[in-house]
Amino acid sequence: MERKLIRPKSVDEALSHRAQYGKDALPIAGGQSLLVMLRNKLIDPKVLLDLETLGELRGHQLQAEGFTIGAMTTFYGLLSSAEVRSSLPILAQAASKVGSTAIRNLGTIGGNLCHNEPGADLPPALLVLNASVELRRRGGVRKVLLTEFFRGYFETAVAPDEILCRVEIPALPGGAVGAYIKHSISAEDLAIAGVAVVVVPDDKKSGAVREVRIGLGGVAPMPFRATRSENALNGTVLSSESIRAAVEFAAEAADPMGDPHASAEYRRKMVKVLVRRAIAAAMQQAERNGHGKA
Repeated sequence: MERKLIRPKSVDEALSHRAQYGKDALPIAGGQSLLVMLRNKLIDPKVLLDLETLGELRGHQLQAEGFTIGAMTTFYGLLSSAEVRSSLPILAQAASKVGSTAIRNLGTIGGNLCHNEPGADLPPALLVLNASVELRRRGGVRKVLLTEFFRGYFETAVAPDEILCRVEIPALPGGAVGAYIKHSISAEDLAIAGVAVVVVPDDKKSGAVREVRIGLGGVAPMPFRATRSENALNGTVLSSESIRAAVEFAAEAADPMGDPHASAEYRRKMVKVLVRRAIAAAMQQAERNGHGKA
């Protein structure tokens, strides 16, 4: 069928087209995922809204209350930013794991979140950073926590007349450290299992933590926080017993699907391995930062 390509000159113009065409119009950002779906005839929109020229959706701002990142910021833009590497190293770490150099140069944070492909690297990291997204429609703006943004397999909270414009990340607590670890067939593949962990050490007692956040990807229809595992560790002194319980809870929370790359059971087993490794990596970072030895 004939397909129209529209290049809006502003976000407001893009939102007007989105309102006019509704579900028949799809925004295209880096195009790394959408073009593949078009080629494979998985989607067939009448209109493509090219957001490439909208500079207002690029870049990031560091403020006292946290980070704001434009939805058109590329993976390379994240991992090459000294501010991101310094203030949100787990996000830069996750961005560095994404696909190939070409994908990192063209793929965007907003497109990655809206595509919501199982095994994507950024979502687990953004989940443990307590991120939210700004969704705009003509005449309205709403903010949605990332824990509520992912709705199911390739499904998100974005309405047919909305565009994801920004990602907001609140400032981390003092002393917070994190790690993102993925297991994949090759470095350029999606994660068979991906685990992000943020740990907030408690300086009053060696090995104690005030808070632990655990995000999982690739092991369920959508990325999620392993809240039962977090609750088992929050406010405790980490021990082999408590970590063992946490990794078991995380594996139980997983709902993986098998595919030619890995069986469901293998993915569940990798959850246990990666959660343990990510916690250990975060605590090693805390020790290097002078927050005591676990």
